[in-house]
Amino acid sequence: ALPGHMLFSNMPPLEAAKILCSELATRKTSKKGNPLRLALYDISRAHFYGKAQRKIYVTLPPEDDEPGKCAILLKTMYGTQDASHVWQEDYTNLLAKHGFRQGKAWTSTFTHGDKEIKLLVHGDDFLVLADQEGQDYMTKVLGARYEFRCDGMIGKGSGDHLTILNRIVCYKAETGCVTFEADPRHAEMIIRQLGLEGAKSVSTPAEKKKSGDVLASVGLPPVTAEQTTLFRSLVMRAQFLAQDRADLSECVKSLTRKMKAPNESDMKDLKRLGRYLVGKPRVVNVYYPQKQSKVIKIHCDSDHAGCLLTRKSTTGFVVTIGRHCVKHGSNLQSTIALSSGESEYYALVKAAAIGLSIQALMADWNEKYDLVLYSDSSAARGTASRRGLGKLRHVQTRYLWLQERVSENSLKIVSVGTHQNISDMCTKPVSKECSEKHMKTMCQEFHSGKAVGAKALESTTV
Repeated sequence: ALPGHMLFSNMPPLEAAKILCSELATRKTSKKGNPLRLALYDISRAHFYGKAQRKIYVTLPPEDDEPGKCAILLKTMYGTQDASHVWQEDYTNLLAKHGFRQGKAWTSTFTHGDKEIKLLVHGDDFLVLADQEGQDYMTKVLGARYEFRCDGMIGKGSGDHLTILNRIVCYKAETGCVTFEADPRHAEMIIRQLGLEGAKSVSTPAEKKKSGDVLASVGLPPVTAEQTTLFRSLVMRAQFLAQDRADLSECVKSLTRKMKAPNESDMKDLKRLGRYLVGKPRVVNVYYPQKQSKVIKIHCDSDHAGCLLTRKSTTGFVVTIGRHCVKHGSNLQSTIALSSGESEYYALVKAAAIGLSIQALMADWNEKYDLVLYSDSSAARGTASRRGLGKLRHVQTRYLWLQERVSENSLKIVSVGTHQNISDMCTKPVSKECSEKHMKTMCQEFHSGKAVGAKALESTTV
């Protein structure tokens, strides 16, 4: 068996692509005063460039087949276990040879100081932020070894849209805004497969349930195998959308917990989400031009004992750089908290971990950022600001690292009002007014109609 590291190829987080979009709108130009551009390069037949690092025997193609003979691979091939690892080694060596510095936290990110290039590699896609001089250098480097094509370039004096990771990224020359949107076909698919085309919409994706309704739904029999497959497929499409839509985060988190054996009540919840998408099919993350901020801000919150069956709490967080939202999420806490202060502290720990990872990502790109956490719980802030367990003797020591980071001034924890805490919508179902207020603050805007560069939904097998 191959060692574990040879089965692994690093992938950058989704927020890395969003941060490059944010930088394009924020910085506008390089230090030389030239307009920045964001380009996507796709390497053709990437895995065939790496040299085989072990002996692999394969059958000969039919036209060359001879009894008793086989072939040995000189290059890696798609489907072999170490192909992605060998490919990463190949492009890493090429970039290092041409003056690029590899990231430490995320080894699929690179920077070139002299050329002012920031790039990330996702499989065989290179997403590059640089001015035209830097883009020309990038194409020269890639062209020295690989066959590739440019799948799009946006920025002042360049194109207006490209597609990366099934997301549509647009640049508006008249305003300097950059928009980032999940493929709207997924919302269309959910609506179509649930038979909700032309249905009446609802104002929220989920509603707060009473304990009696939750307990009653537990005893319901599971739906058929065909409906279960449909449920799982559509929930995962919704999960894809929720990565770029904070209004869906909590709702989708709850639905994913029911994927093992959904019942009629769960299907009803999914149909409510579908009816919400009828009225709000598209959400666009808009990165407006702004003054450059060197602070990563994370709002976090929790809904104490929000699950009426397990009494576990939910953590919600929103990461912003300036006004630009680069990440958000809703997660069920693994530990049952005995008080709201305890669950809020666990939310702070989660937010700090995410913040430190983004801080490390920015450091890989030679950018130093401060980290500030926002919490509306005085009890959680107090726990994080002292050392040791205190009266919370049952809390596992693995959660106490945050106290050490606070005491070392590695990050700050700041108070925020409950009604101004934008992460509240990621912890529980909220009203339409609350949702729209927080979405506006995050610059996540509701749109209708066809997106620029979006493909039409032609079948139900996208």
